[in-house]
Amino acid sequence: MCDPCARLLQPRPRLRRALDVGDLVSDLRVPVVCSLDYRGPVRQMLNAYKDDGQRSLTPWLAPALLASINHALITCVSTHQVPTLVPVPTRKSSQRRRGFDHVERLSAAVTRSGSQCHTRRVLRDTRSDPGSKYLTAEDRSAHVREAFSVRGTLPSLGTPVILIDDIVTTGATAREATATLVLAGMNVVAVATIAGTP
Repeated sequence: MCDPCARLLQPRPRLRRALDVGDLVSDLRVPVVCSLDYRGPVRQMLNAYKDDGQRSLTPWLAPALLASINHALITCVSTHQVPTLVPVPTRKSSQRRRGFDHVERLSAAVTRSGSQCHTRRVLRDTRSDPGSKYLTAEDRSAHVREAFSVRGTLPSLGTPVILIDDIVTTGATAREATATLVLAGMNVVAVATIAGTP
């Protein structure tokens, strides 16, 4: 990787916005932490990783996700319990096309890098239709409505949960995933991503 591109991937974690899921779960606003701006070369690298299968970018992208998680731990977790990371699942058709689950791969890299958090794959994407990449914000919200279900062993009651994903743009996917987790009894304290729209 060239030096200018590597410099663009230097994490600068910050609270991007609060995700308002109040219409899905009463009075809930969840902070979203991103480390990079989703534009220019960063956008190209994330798309190359996600859509073109450039797995070699994993070690370059994982530090930004880890920085977002650590920032969420400092600013959003008010307990000494070890948080659980819950990756947003990849749609099965997308995983088949890509040949891998890009968020799961990032999650594994974060865990290997020494994160104190546990990872649990408790969300399942139930959609069978094509992706939402080219949809408007309003259409994305409709597209992800009831897109997820919970599965497997859930974190203990009260355990802080950080939802993780690669990118947040409109927030529709993160919003729906957060609502699904909260309605299943989980304590979602933050969403952490590599990048977000400025």
